[in-house]
Amino acid sequence: MNDSIIEDARILEYARQWLPYGGGNSGDLMVEFGMTPACYVARLGKILDGLAARHLEPHVRIRLREFIANYAHRAR
Repeated sequence: MNDSIIEDARILEYARQWLPYGGGNSGDLMVEFGMTPACYVARLGKILDGLAARHLEPHVRIRLREFIANYAHRAR
């Protein structure tokens, strides 16, 4: 398995776990993934568009997309 697939799986699991709590915080994102919140949200969106997210339950996928949309709205 290549590193990007493993990283995508880690990001999805992190997003799923932290979704009920607002998605985690910027310090955790930097430590876990070396990403700013904006980079994390952009990467999460790309992951959700790909095959790595196919195992997610539909309601989880929908909630993660809502999280991304809300983040984009707040960033404006």
